[in-house]
Amino acid sequence: MNRRGFNMYIYQLTHNHDGDIKLIGYFSSWKKARIIMKKYRSSVEGFKDYPTGFKIRKIKVNEDHYIFI
Repeated sequence: MNRRGFNMYIYQLTHNHDGDIKLIGYFSSWKKARIIMKKYRSSVEGFKDYPTGFKIRKIKVNEDHYIFI
């Protein structure tokens, strides 16, 4: 928690196709990440052909998040 008593989060948007994971970006809200996901899903070559590979992950800021991507 921060000093005001609430946690801060960012939203990570990734795409996975057969183990090939692409990091698309980090966003300040789930809604913003969803807007970009819809854009990629509908019109960006290489992504629109695999619309089920997207994932939005909520990440708490100011914590370590050691993962393999």
